[in-house]
Amino acid sequence: MRPIYVRLMDRLYWLCIGIGIVSVVCMTLLIFAGVIMRYIFLIGANFAEPLSIFFAVQLTMYGAAACLRAGVHLRLTLFVDMLPERLRPLPMHLVQLLLGAIGVFMVIYGQSLVRTTWFQAYPEFVYVRVGFVYSAIPISGLFTVLFVVESWLYPQAMAQELEDEARHAEKFAEEEARRLTL
Repeated sequence: MRPIYVRLMDRLYWLCIGIGIVSVVCMTLLIFAGVIMRYIFLIGANFAEPLSIFFAVQLTMYGAAACLRAGVHLRLTLFVDMLPERLRPLPMHLVQLLLGAIGVFMVIYGQSLVRTTWFQAYPEFVYVRVGFVYSAIPISGLFTVLFVVESWLYPQAMAQELEDEARHAEKFAEEEARRLTL
């Protein structure tokens, strides 16, 4: 049985993944609508670009947090992984500390950015606040901190999850290779 905190972080992880998926789909549809309106109806879609920027910010922030938890984000452990196994624990703790500090920085200064830009509006949309767009920064920073805390509290659960994912990916790759050779 997995600890409650790990299960909560699983749900948070899937929320980040869901936001990313919705963002990609919306950006694709908005860009498609902009192209159709410009080249078929001969009118510019002034709404497509600002809304695409909104979704790109959401995708970037929540996607980075989700990738960090999944262990696929190109992060500071790149250099730690180059070290011999016996030298890895101390630098790994330092990396986790730095990632937590970056998350705290995102929360504090992201909140300041949101407060500063909250009453600014996009010229194309008076109802979309610039601060709302940037609210993804402190929220994803909080998610990052929570994911780092999870890796501190439950390193075995995280290692097991990464191992399970690697096994699943290897099995999938073998099945695909088998399917392609037929």
